[in-house]
Amino acid sequence: MKNIILTHEFTPPELEAINQELSELLTSEYPDEKLFFTLSVHRDECINSYISTLEEDGKSLFCNAEIEVNNALLVHAEQLFKASLKQLSGLVRGRKAVKKYT
Repeated sequence: MKNIILTHEFTPPELEAINQELSELLTSEYPDEKLFFTLSVHRDECINSYISTLEEDGKSLFCNAEIEVNNALLVHAEQLFKASLKQLSGLVRGRKAVKKYT
């Protein structure tokens, strides 16, 4: 998959580490969907925790930057979902073909 930028100038170090793991996962040929989910949940928890430490101006800047990153992650999640459905439908068709000829 295409490499996306998950960090921005307001990204805290802990979130940057999670983003690095996600970036590496998303650039692999066959990303592990379960690991993607786990990292996404961890990322969400980290973001929510970090937001609670910010003052209003910082929250606004951070959240606006994160919206763009989250939109890019959403696109990747949809692509993973479509690829999984395509793979699953291929397996189902193959299974039906095997049953037909046995």
